[in-house]
Amino acid sequence: MDQRRSSSSMIMDAPAILEHLASKFQGNESQKHALEMLNEVGLPHRKSEAYKFTPITSLLEKNIDFEAKGSEIFNADKLYKENGSHLVFINGSLSVKKSTISEDLTYEVAEVSEGKHDPFSLLNAAYATEELRITSGHKEPVFIYHFNSNGFSNPRIKVNVKDGQTFRIVEKLITPEGTKTFTNSYIGFTVGKNAFGYHTKVQNYNTDTYSHETVVASVSRDSHFYNNTFSFEGAMVRNNLTINLDDENCEGHMYGLFLLDKKSHVDNNTSVDHLKPNSFSNELYKGILDEKSTGVFNGKIYVRQDAQKTNAFQSNNNILLSEDATLHTKPQLEIWADDVKCSHGCTSGQLDEDAIFYLRARGINEKNAKAMILNAFALETMGQVKIESVREEIQGLIDQKLS
Repeated sequence: MDQRRSSSSMIMDAPAILEHLASKFQGNESQKHALEMLNEVGLPHRKSEAYKFTPITSLLEKNIDFEAKGSEIFNADKLYKENGSHLVFINGSLSVKKSTISEDLTYEVAEVSEGKHDPFSLLNAAYATEELRITSGHKEPVFIYHFNSNGFSNPRIKVNVKDGQTFRIVEKLITPEGTKTFTNSYIGFTVGKNAFGYHTKVQNYNTDTYSHETVVASVSRDSHFYNNTFSFEGAMVRNNLTINLDDENCEGHMYGLFLLDKKSHVDNNTSVDHLKPNSFSNELYKGILDEKSTGVFNGKIYVRQDAQKTNAFQSNNNILLSEDATLHTKPQLEIWADDVKCSHGCTSGQLDEDAIFYLRARGINEKNAKAMILNAFALETMGQVKIESVREEIQGLIDQKLS
């Protein structure tokens, strides 16, 4: 028997996981309330529609030791070589010592405020050790790095993009090889009037990394929010993205690429809610799946009764390179207004043989021809990645996967 799991960390069902974690609870009143709400709703079970193709609770039961404490891993080579603030989290907490923070960046390490939304956001609120609050006030980007080696960690961040400001945040997770970790992160954006918020995530994890990542954005009048998510590898990655377009003339843009092989599993669950007139949303997710990988896309667009003159577009296009790869896709529209322009759709298939023939007829070998087509297919999702070193990293990962 594996002695590491022989006592309190043995395999547990969903209620037992919560009961086990509750015995370790040390939070404040807001966290206590989040825990109470979590106990009411519970973790997703096997028949949960929202997690139908990602049985996250059973995966955590089988693979994660919630009490495992890792070392404080840190590798400066993983940091981007760019001007701006570089915020380093170690096992869910900000390390000011290892961070580089610009003088004009306003931030506060505070007690955790009340959690809302889905069960894993509540789980994060209940067990986060702190809440980092960031306020925009300068043009340089903010880079956030999560170095996690604990079995269970809950990074928690709230970002306030002030009126008239433009703010860029890049986020990525680094975990050690051979250590099974579960990172349950939450980042919330409040985008002020006439402001622009940009959030980019690069997910290139190892085969022992399990991650649930929640992004919630509330967008004010005349403002834009952009989310870019690039997923390349991980044992199980679940992305929950919610954009609330709270006022008139605001926009939400969502771009995603999942380029997977081996047995990687990535689940993108998105929601954009149009609440007022004259709002706009555009969503483009693309998937390239090889070997025994699994990709999931579940996108929802809501147009409320007051949200007349809404324009909303959603597209999910996929290429399967292997008969063993699996794809589940479900774009959805729910519209209560009558003066709108909305569309959604998805495609899935194999590489275009005519395009391959065309390139081979011009002296390009088959392997390079396929790589060129796939590269062009993926490139469309990178349009809003404006930071050069981040763009180079993503392009390098694409090239590496397609080579």
